[in-house]
Amino acid sequence: MKFKFCAQVIIATALVVTLTGCGQASVNTPVSTGAAQPQNINDILQPLLNQYQIPSIAAVVISNGQIVAQGAVGERKAGDTTSVMINDQYLLGSCTKAMTATIMGMLVQQGKLNWTSTMGDMFPEMKAEMLPKYRDATILELLSHHAGLPSNNAPSIPPGTTMEYWQNLNEPVMQQRYEYAKDYLCQPDSPAVDALPAPGTTFMYSNVGYSIAAAVEEKVTGKSWEDLMTNMLFKPLGMTTAGFGPMAEGVQVNQPWESEYVSGQIMPVPPDFASNFFAPISYPAGSVHLSVLDWAKFITMHLEAENGGSTLLAPETAKVLHTPPFDIGSGYALGWFVQPDYLWTDGTILTHGGDTDLDHADVWMSIKDNFAVLVTTNIDSESAQMATEYAINMLIPKFLPNQ
Repeated sequence: MKFKFCAQVIIATALVVTLTGCGQASVNTPVSTGAAQPQNINDILQPLLNQYQIPSIAAVVISNGQIVAQGAVGERKAGDTTSVMINDQYLLGSCTKAMTATIMGMLVQQGKLNWTSTMGDMFPEMKAEMLPKYRDATILELLSHHAGLPSNNAPSIPPGTTMEYWQNLNEPVMQQRYEYAKDYLCQPDSPAVDALPAPGTTFMYSNVGYSIAAAVEEKVTGKSWEDLMTNMLFKPLGMTTAGFGPMAEGVQVNQPWESEYVSGQIMPVPPDFASNFFAPISYPAGSVHLSVLDWAKFITMHLEAENGGSTLLAPETAKVLHTPPFDIGSGYALGWFVQPDYLWTDGTILTHGGDTDLDHADVWMSIKDNFAVLVTTNIDSESAQMATEYAINMLIPKFLPNQ
């Protein structure tokens, strides 16, 4: 397996920052015009570079529909002197899943499908050969990781379909995702498949499920997931930096390069090589890149949608997206981990983490407080995850109203 799209629940830390780093960036125009200039938090982020051995980190704080704080520090390419900027793009990893689920919610709003639509309903032409356990698996089960699908694509489920296999295909991406869905839903019965839980019974985090969800979206619209994301989310929300897969191209240092640790050293990963870590069929599970400012536009929509503050997302749709369908109080909703309360607030908290082996991102948001913190970095490691968590746990008490 060359990559992973994983999730984390943010937890409070008691770590102490003691060292300082280099490569401070300028802070550009905030996401909301006419609002007060956001506070520059580079001084808060700067010490994390050396403390956690990360090449760069970017963050924004959203409160009541405005970015109130923002910062970006470090190097676009490890060992290079080019500083990151607040408008630079970072890969979201599994924080992409909330976007894929949001597209599904919009299609439900349009009447193209229902939350309870089954795989048999969505793919009637393959229903006869579909494994019985998957015929009645629903959209709701796919997006909440309760569809009984494997946690990731394994060589034995189904046979021969390694990530390398999918990376080497040349067919149009819609055809690839359709075949991917068919391979999993209609695979030969086997002990490995029999060992998977029945749909609707067990949480099993599954990138496979989100790729199949994208295939459903493509089936009912006749458009690729990439086109749906661009025309239903990115353009309406003005997310001009959003794209798919690695951020930089060629040998230019015009965007952050992904990084990895080699013999204890941070090494930049050339963009052309970084592309080997991703396969287009799995983009819906974890491969949107964008700036933290543009990510904030998407998160602000979710913060305000339940209260009727979004023209794209109806309150009832947002409520479904934010509510675990198979757990009470906490668990996994549709693209979000949910906690009933969290240290600084008595409101419901939605979180998600994303890591791809080369990047890491975290989001923490409170619908009740209309507040969120977003943090990204261009390396993935235990220390990188600690850095983003630490940043969030510093920024929440500093900026959350009434703290």
